[in-house]
Amino acid sequence: MTVESFVEFNSRIDRWIKAIVWGTCVLLLGACYVVQADTSSGPVANGLIFLITLIAVPFLLWSIHGTRYRLTDTQLLVRSGPFRRNIPLGEITSIEPIRSLQSGPALSRDRFLIRYESFATVMVSPNDRAGFLQEIAQRASHLAWDEGKLAAVS
Repeated sequence: MTVESFVEFNSRIDRWIKAIVWGTCVLLLGACYVVQADTSSGPVANGLIFLITLIAVPFLLWSIHGTRYRLTDTQLLVRSGPFRRNIPLGEITSIEPIRSLQSGPALSRDRFLIRYESFATVMVSPNDRAGFLQEIAQRASHLAWDEGKLAAVS
């Protein structure tokens, strides 16, 4: 049995994203407390606020603390909370640095846009940007440095 080696990178998290997530969690918990303490709101409102809080707070915390990128010898596994994406290294066509606020499994504006397959993309924001690129370059021999990005060699 062969054990595949891997290296894992946590997502870089911008302070403002962390503040928004934690602030939202505090607001939801506060709203839940206020509604539960208010006897005039009724059981439906109490139950609804409690249910939303019960689902949203763990989901937000899981997403912010569970975003990471694992490189194996053959694939990049992108994880963000409950969401998973497996990208075969051989299908990556380019990796370029970008600054974006577009939604994705990246918790920083400083991201890499990874193009793979025909038209698929994913954005990642590893804490160790240089180490991430170095590991991919070592594991994906079809990629080479070209004008500040990793690109598939023809």
